[in-house]
Amino acid sequence: MKKYIFILSTISLLAACKKDFLDTQIQQNFDQEMFLNSGFNNLRAFGMGVYNYLPQFNRFDGNAMLASASDEADYARFGDIQNFNFGAWGPFTNPDDVFAYYYRAIRHANLFLEQTVDFRALLVQDTITNKANYIINVDDFVKLRAEVRFLRAYFYMELIKRYGGIPIITKTVSPEEAVTLRRNTFLECANFVAAECDSVYNDLTNHYLNYGIPAGQTVGRGDAPGSSDISRLGRVEKPAAIVLKQRALLFAASPLHNTTGDISLWQRSAAAGQQIFSDPNCSHVNFLFSNYRDLFMSQNTTNTLTPRKGANTGIILTRPFSQTSDAFERANYPVGMTNGGAGATCPSQNLVDAFEMRTTGKPITDPTSGYDPANPYLNRDPRLGFIVVLNNSTMGLNTNNSARITESFQGGLDGIGAKIGATTTGYYLRKSCVENYDLTRTNTRAKSWVLMRFAEVLLNFAEAMNEAYGPDAMPSFGGVPFTRSARDAVNLVRTRAGMPAIPLGLSQSEMRARIRNERRVELAFEEHRFFDVRRWKIAEQTDSGPLFGMRVIKNPDNTFSYQRFVVENRVFDQKMYLYPIPFDEISKSNGSLSQNPGW
Repeated sequence: MKKYIFILSTISLLAACKKDFLDTQIQQNFDQEMFLNSGFNNLRAFGMGVYNYLPQFNRFDGNAMLASASDEADYARFGDIQNFNFGAWGPFTNPDDVFAYYYRAIRHANLFLEQTVDFRALLVQDTITNKANYIINVDDFVKLRAEVRFLRAYFYMELIKRYGGIPIITKTVSPEEAVTLRRNTFLECANFVAAECDSVYNDLTNHYLNYGIPAGQTVGRGDAPGSSDISRLGRVEKPAAIVLKQRALLFAASPLHNTTGDISLWQRSAAAGQQIFSDPNCSHVNFLFSNYRDLFMSQNTTNTLTPRKGANTGIILTRPFSQTSDAFERANYPVGMTNGGAGATCPSQNLVDAFEMRTTGKPITDPTSGYDPANPYLNRDPRLGFIVVLNNSTMGLNTNNSARITESFQGGLDGIGAKIGATTTGYYLRKSCVENYDLTRTNTRAKSWVLMRFAEVLLNFAEAMNEAYGPDAMPSFGGVPFTRSARDAVNLVRTRAGMPAIPLGLSQSEMRARIRNERRVELAFEEHRFFDVRRWKIAEQTDSGPLFGMRVIKNPDNTFSYQRFVVENRVFDQKMYLYPIPFDEISKSNGSLSQNPGW
């Protein structure tokens, strides 16, 4: 097969990916004849390989997370992620430079789609003696081709929320064609993503059945207890297409890209949310799971909730990964444990301050909220304890199997400065960590990165509805009536969390502030905050200036005192709202690819 060099890059077609259940042993130097005649399993494996490009939240150096490049957290060790915070990044070096990576993923998808247009004829060669298998394989391939188109749209979304408008490529291109490509506008790209989601919707399954519920377990999908088939675990279903459409239109409507304040863009995003609420093919994901903590990590060997997205969880799209590694726990557990953790991602006081009072539903800055600075964690939003490891709370196991108390007070085993990697903020990360580990042993749990879930759908919808119609209106769009207001949607999320409802009577700007704060809390450490503050054009306020921590002091009577302090001062310039196009890509484009402003 003719060897193409991908767009503005000489990176090989299938660079090595981290192994997980979606990884496949694909031969990297194949020729066209072998590929077309390799049979159903290899053709399917090549398409399934596109899943390997889905993001992992701990993909940065030292298990760092993008949260540490926002006001959510600080990275306690030395790593590239800190370059974001000090302005030490640009076209030559970017800790999150995914330009070539996602275009490689797009080329993988394009090649698969091009070479399998006549998949029915290709498959009949492999199943000619078994008509039943042929019918099953054709059905699977129709779905797989739709999934690959969805994934291609997903990768475009990952690119445009970082770089703005980029070239839209729906076929494999030669080196000569690559250097002539020009950037589409952001709105053209967002509309492309939305249109692709609409196009593949009918061919996607509404939900896959019978995947991987071990005998004797009842949590998760529940379609066929006793099934051990995990071959379809994590595959795309119809609801994901609508959520991606909703997300793309939300970004297009936001101030960073909607410079004219076009209300119709907010209306379109709201309508996509309403589609999720009313479409019977999405009914199984219209659900807010009651246990917030267990949405992100199985806490025991029998609870396999997280990877088994779908019915009764509200999880819509995941990136499952190895069940044989506890690297994330070892990277983030408190440092004072025997064989202790590395405390990499340390939640900030900025984030902790965003959690309201459970008793009144008011922010702690409100003098009538009931907040007590001398007892700062009392009666706070329950999600605070599920997301952040607070001083004197349990996290992990002692070697005798008892629950371990975190000592993040000054002079404690986990305190600031206790050792290299100790918390820099006074807090450790709980969300997405299995909590009951003894790090002297090898522990494993089923794990996934949650890429889409119903709470995000509700918050996307609430934001779009408020901007288009205000807090409590429920009009119609395109002849379809809305069934929830902005306030209704955000209150569903709050009620599940055990928080008081947002009351009637708020102005649009007041509701905007409440919705933005609810996103900050509910979606913390899920790679939303970093991009939210950019699309809202408030990053110069949130990501520039001091990042705060809390110094905890243990008193002689075993009570604690608290001192807020500045961990570091950060830098954010106007040009940083969009990533720079990598210098190598600009230089190879012969002037056809323009750079983002300021870079």
